[in-house]
Amino acid sequence: MLVALFSRLLNLNTGSIPLEDFFTELVAYLFSTDKEILYSWLKNLNLLDINIYLDAYVSTQREFEPLDDHRLASRPDILIELVDAKSRSIIFIESKIGSQEGYEQLSRYAEILHGISGFQHKFLLYITRDFDPKDKADIFKNISQSTVQFRQLRWHQFYRFLKSQADTMLVKEIVTFMDEYRMAHNNQFSSIDVIALANFTKSLKLMEETMWGEVSQRFEKVLGAIKQKSTALTQIQWHGRYLMTASMPSGRWWCGLGFILKTSHLTDYPIVRLVLEVDPNSPRRAEIIETMKDICEQYGWRGYNLDSSKDWAGIVRDKSLQDFLSEEDHVVAVKRFFLQALDELEKIKDQYSKLPWVAIQGNGESSDDTRVSSSNLV
Repeated sequence: MLVALFSRLLNLNTGSIPLEDFFTELVAYLFSTDKEILYSWLKNLNLLDINIYLDAYVSTQREFEPLDDHRLASRPDILIELVDAKSRSIIFIESKIGSQEGYEQLSRYAEILHGISGFQHKFLLYITRDFDPKDKADIFKNISQSTVQFRQLRWHQFYRFLKSQADTMLVKEIVTFMDEYRMAHNNQFSSIDVIALANFTKSLKLMEETMWGEVSQRFEKVLGAIKQKSTALTQIQWHGRYLMTASMPSGRWWCGLGFILKTSHLTDYPIVRLVLEVDPNSPRRAEIIETMKDICEQYGWRGYNLDSSKDWAGIVRDKSLQDFLSEEDHVVAVKRFFLQALDELEKIKDQYSKLPWVAIQGNGESSDDTRVSSSNLV
């Protein structure tokens, strides 16, 4: 009987292993232990015309030093080196499950691939769970006449490919894992999808009732600024969340309040949340992280990625929407939670007044790369 082993392993490591990294290791392990599946997948994609490979080497998270004009080092999720009788090929794979491309991430990878010698074929694959179109001209803007080939794919395509392969236990487990984390889109509306669509405007109205008005006024007073309401709708598309936000650029961190709609399982409830999150490249990151750890200890907030220097890290005060359903008036109950959380945040600001709390008005996203741990996502 299938037991969804990988999902259980991920849950055992809640808060320490980001979902994308975990899935990357699963796919790399599959390719490493079953080369025939790897070769079959590459042929299925029509990447290479060669039919016989002498060997393939698969690695993950290999780091490349930044080029002269790069702000950051580069670390593609999966690197594949192929050797055949006549040539060598190299493939960078960047995977996204719920997050977006980091700062000029694909263009950096393309430039690094362009500069690597000894390979006749070079490929950059960008595989996402969600729709995230990319412009090749932007990716190759700093490279003229590059031999690197870019392909954009979706994980549901890989899911369908795996379903056509030998029904081994490893393949079964990965397919089950992809099912659970919504990487198996079948391009058909399910009955649940239809119900969700039919009730979306009503649900949005209820969220708006809890957030905009007294709560948004209080949020702006505590933070000193608030982004326009339209940015909350944008976040539904890109991040699966409906939040009012304020950016504090001098510390490269931000605050958000609202609903986390994206869940790991179909039966999970959305989360009602107040969040503080800091950029991995913040000039005040060390100070902010230490403060966040103090807040978790003193106030009972929950932290994520606080010991990871390469990820967005933050703290949250949140509750499952399920916790409010026993209340007579759900809107009043959620508003009360938001206002209490903001009162607590105001005390925190007073207590840690030396932090860069100055927020600015304006539009735009809260962060340019939402690498969030799986525990924070639900």
